[in-house]
Amino acid sequence: MTADSQANAGRSASSRGAMAAALLIGTVGLVIAGVQPVFFGALLAADRLSAAQVGHVAAAELVSIGIGVVIAESFLERVSVWLSTLVALALVASLNFATVWTSGLGVLFVRGLVGLSAGVLVWMTTGVIVRSARPTALSAAFLLTQAIVQFATSTGLAIAAPNARDGVPVTIAVLAAAAMLLVPLLPKRLNPLPRDPAQVSGLPPLRGWVVLAASLLIQSCIVGAWVYFEPLGRQAGMTPQQVAFAVPASLGAQVVGGFAAIFLARRLPWFVSLIVSSIALSAVLFILSTPPGATVFFVLETLFGAVWIFITPFLTPLSIENDPTRRTALLVPSAVLVGSGLGPLAASTLADDASAGRVLQLCALLAIGATLLIVGLYVTRSRVAGGQAAPHA
Repeated sequence: MTADSQANAGRSASSRGAMAAALLIGTVGLVIAGVQPVFFGALLAADRLSAAQVGHVAAAELVSIGIGVVIAESFLERVSVWLSTLVALALVASLNFATVWTSGLGVLFVRGLVGLSAGVLVWMTTGVIVRSARPTALSAAFLLTQAIVQFATSTGLAIAAPNARDGVPVTIAVLAAAAMLLVPLLPKRLNPLPRDPAQVSGLPPLRGWVVLAASLLIQSCIVGAWVYFEPLGRQAGMTPQQVAFAVPASLGAQVVGGFAAIFLARRLPWFVSLIVSSIALSAVLFILSTPPGATVFFVLETLFGAVWIFITPFLTPLSIENDPTRRTALLVPSAVLVGSGLGPLAASTLADDASAGRVLQLCALLAIGATLLIVGLYVTRSRVAGGQAAPHA
């Protein structure tokens, strides 16, 4: 790529239209992460999956998204962003429609393919974000966009089609088809990221791998608990109506958490944000595992949604401070998505149709593990960076 074309690509990638299109298209690839309780609740009710298979399918799709991000980063950097995005959207749409006719292992196979295709969309969006001047704020905006779309999806299904068995995959298929109209707003190509001469392979340094491990643990905690909230809510005594609106309420709280993260991106240190949020996650999950009464469960599930979205954008400044080349930042979504898959998979080993409280206790321990890694990075950073790093808002 010539210097002029690189400059043009950079200007295109930083334009508001390109940013908005990238956030919306990437959101299509991650809608499922926010509506899994609705999706799996419908499959369980229709006897198309068992409680244990829920964890397997959730793991297959979300880990596949993470793998898709890595594959796209490895092989699609020189391919037109327009072409790769259009093909990925077409696959996401068609495979979501195919989900309607599957059950058991068929669901596992098809959702894994959906994940690989969605990973290309997430890679494209992440590429735009990490190349921007304000990656933390854009990361928060991406999560906020996800929360709004997920909230609209779950609320719309709860009101218009509460008993629809295939409402989630059909809705995602329609969103993917509509998102094709936004592709011309994207940059045609992404500029290459700088490389640290000491890192010949282009892989993250050791501290970057610790960041990725912490990111994986946090998301394993969050999604491992999230996919089991519906059966746990029923065990807590929630009515069918409360269960139907618990997910939309939690997603609505995610919108609030996203706005809070955007507002505080330049005002609150990443360390404070991550530690307080991790401790809050652990406390909420331990209380929910008891389980409490229906009203308390509903309120804490809503709070859980706000903390989920608030904590995630601050992984970006954590990664940039520990790897200024931003290679680690580019891989954080993969770690998050792999964690999103491994969390439900680990949780499925403890879950059964009668009680899933142990799942939340495991997830709380994962959050504590992430907290310890983040504290370790923070207390040793002066030895590496020689002092306070500049904020990455």
